[in-house]
Amino acid sequence: MSVRLRHIAYASLAFFACLAALPTTIGSQASAETPIETFSSLPTFEGAKLSPDGNSIAYSVDFKGRRTIVYQKLDGSDRGLVPPPKDAEIDRFYWANDDVLLIAMSSYARRVEFTRETLNRRIISLDIHTRETTWLGEPQNRRMVTDGGKERERASQMERITDFLPDDPDHILLALDFNLNAQDEIYEVNVRSGKRKMVKSERHSIYRWYTDQKSEIRLGIGVKEGIASQDIFTIFKKEDGTWVNLDKTDWAERFDFLGFSKDPNIIYVTGQTEHGTLGLFTIQVESGEIVEQLFSHPKFDAGSVVYHPVTGYVAGVSYTDDHKRIKYFDKDLDLIKRSLDKVLPDTNNYIAGRAKERRAYLIFTGSASVPGAYYLFDRDKGQLGLITATRPDYDITKSASTKVVDIPARDGSTIPAYLTIPHGLKTPSNMPAVVLPHGGPHARDDADWDYLAQFLANRGYLVIKPNFRGSTGYGVSFKTSGYKQWGGLMQDDITDATKWLISEGYADPERICIAGGSYGGYAALMGAIKEQGLYKCSVSINGVTDIVALKASEGRYVGGEVGHEKIGLEGVKDREVSPFVRAKEINVPTLIIASADDRVVPAKQSEKMYKRLKKLGKKPRYIEMQGGDHFLLTAEARQTVLAEIETFLANHIGK
Repeated sequence: MSVRLRHIAYASLAFFACLAALPTTIGSQASAETPIETFSSLPTFEGAKLSPDGNSIAYSVDFKGRRTIVYQKLDGSDRGLVPPPKDAEIDRFYWANDDVLLIAMSSYARRVEFTRETLNRRIISLDIHTRETTWLGEPQNRRMVTDGGKERERASQMERITDFLPDDPDHILLALDFNLNAQDEIYEVNVRSGKRKMVKSERHSIYRWYTDQKSEIRLGIGVKEGIASQDIFTIFKKEDGTWVNLDKTDWAERFDFLGFSKDPNIIYVTGQTEHGTLGLFTIQVESGEIVEQLFSHPKFDAGSVVYHPVTGYVAGVSYTDDHKRIKYFDKDLDLIKRSLDKVLPDTNNYIAGRAKERRAYLIFTGSASVPGAYYLFDRDKGQLGLITATRPDYDITKSASTKVVDIPARDGSTIPAYLTIPHGLKTPSNMPAVVLPHGGPHARDDADWDYLAQFLANRGYLVIKPNFRGSTGYGVSFKTSGYKQWGGLMQDDITDATKWLISEGYADPERICIAGGSYGGYAALMGAIKEQGLYKCSVSINGVTDIVALKASEGRYVGGEVGHEKIGLEGVKDREVSPFVRAKEINVPTLIIASADDRVVPAKQSEKMYKRLKKLGKKPRYIEMQGGDHFLLTAEARQTVLAEIETFLANHIGK
């Protein structure tokens, strides 16, 4: 079967008449320096999803600086807006059926059962016709608790969709934990009324249940000695209905479970390949024997499985080389992907969704210079039409270029990195530069469009984003070599990337600043401490400053006991790698920014660091924002950060 893409209609589809005030082409700015709001704003259009019948669409927008859901018919009718509650954020949304949206929200709140604020997740259903909402996890005759002298029903803390029940569009399977012990119970829930019945009670040590392709609960995964334990416990339901303990097989220790195949006795997992990277395998559940290796890359790790939008079967696997990619196993989807790549050769393209009842596909495209755009592909008509760009006000012709570079580390290893070069420059020379290590630390950067790097480049700075040892995506040993290396090998790799900029003649050695958020903020402070004279300023955004204090707290950032083991800091070494303890060694201007509502790295960490530096006569600048969370989720928080960084850099390494 061939796919004909007759033409690209570069105009908004009729159902986007409501967005008429926005440009319908990608890019409209004429000036070289783009307004700060263009970078700090949230995407105008993101996460689009088609309803099963293909007649409606839902997507998120930037509404008053926060992520808000919009839904409407393709013809422009029945449009509605779902703003987040004041104290919660919208995480995800899905179509349960043609009439009902499921919206996942999260918030932090103090519960009477705990001594501190905890993360709570809620699943809300919305009938797009009646506009009535229903809390699907609402307490129903559960255990009572006393709060402020009044009794009320105990609510579940974490609500998760376990299965969408594709053969029963009026119901889903929902995981609830009313007992607040991290051991889920599974309920079949009516998405309209919220009525539910338990289909699987909690079981000691099991914290997550999984269904097979027929929506039957088949696998339970937990830990033997508390949620922080690494001793994994797995049970499996055989086809005769009996449950077996899989302790005698070690696949749960060697592989990460992703999902069931068509055969419920065979599952998809990721595990280490002959290259040392993570690959995709199928294995026998009971024996752990490998059935087939489906994906292996000599340099990059497999990500998650990709499901067919209609059949629900595994159709491919995601991975990231320098951009996010999908390798399709399904021949039909692969044919569509290759056809799209011929028509849109300058972007990375993938299928973001499809209607179940007609051959209408949502296509997402993006690149290092393109923040993103959505297209609607009508396969029957062979037409591909631009819906809108995710940031219609952004002029992609003014984007900075991003170059993939491999940097030699001092021990002979190679550090992959991304060099963002201001627009119009082919080869940078003696430029002011910003070293931008990522957070995590066990995460990674890629070459896709990045609002912070693009903003800095737009203001005339060269930007380097190194994937230091400890980063994910490059194989098991590359990641694990960063364990226990806060202030050590990971920091050395960042230093080597900085010195490489100088040795190549790209950066002016007298105008280099180091900046980052979360772990990147920690690295920015430690860089100023360990490498005297290398950096002329330092910027920490929601950064870790006091390892000793953080480990003594809840350990939410580093992952409890497991995180402590990976960091591997004991005794005096904690103090050696804590910027707070070594604050007197910081001899460059320092900008410290914190979010007051950061529940990952408490703002107190940043405030203590500021006061310590001030007491030492270092004259730091401290900004505490009232919103934005750890991840700068609001446009207001992002604008504050960008404005402060712009002024700070101009004062210390600017032209």
